[in-house]
Amino acid sequence: MKTTLILSDTQIPLHDPLLVKKFIQVAEDIQPDAIVSIGDLIDFRSVSRWSAGTALEYAPVLQDDIDATVNDVLRPLREAAPNADITWISGNHCENLVKYLDAYAWQIKALRAVSMENLFSLNELGVKYVKGPERIGTNVYAIHGHESAGYSSTASAWDLKFQKRYGSDKSFVFGHTHQGFILTRAFGFKGKVSGRFTMNVGSLMDPVQATYVKDGAVSWVPSFALLRDDGKRVWPELITAVDRGFWFNGKKY
Repeated sequence: MKTTLILSDTQIPLHDPLLVKKFIQVAEDIQPDAIVSIGDLIDFRSVSRWSAGTALEYAPVLQDDIDATVNDVLRPLREAAPNADITWISGNHCENLVKYLDAYAWQIKALRAVSMENLFSLNELGVKYVKGPERIGTNVYAIHGHESAGYSSTASAWDLKFQKRYGSDKSFVFGHTHQGFILTRAFGFKGKVSGRFTMNVGSLMDPVQATYVKDGAVSWVPSFALLRDDGKRVWPELITAVDRGFWFNGKKY
């Protein structure tokens, strides 16, 4: 049985440090075969469009945020699960730096020094950085959610969008909206049914840090996910936190 632990959007340094530490503890406790960051691991806030025209655009925080991503998440995850395959799916916030360089310093983008692999020591840590969709299980594909243009207002609309774009025969895991859910569907007749699912793994971002949401109203429930895969079937599990705590495998974190 292959286990894949899935880290939801953190948008460092806007993450919830306690919940991220608990996620890393889960990784150490269960020793998954694979760990997948569903995207938006880092916010790249100072080069974000949300910061344009504000003091944050000129704040010297870029290196600090990169260092925090490595030292608070990637390196601890590698140490907690030394044998796990770790994959980082590119999210829209992860791409803020590239978009900024494209707009204002496109010549610099060609430097190896500013590649994600070098900025975040990914080769040293054994972390693969990819753009979705990425196969992470038997007929299961990871997508951040921004790859297909536009924004869907409901869970069923996201499900339909992915089916139309990538095929209704597949299951999907994504993030992007910070709203965890699982939708299931099935194909077949006469008792021979094959199940599929679409799962949003939610977010471990601290909603208080989402200052770009002007009225402070967010409908985010902190969560992450696990896949169990026997090579023929996949069982998805969404783990939600209440008051920054959760139960997993019979243990309270």
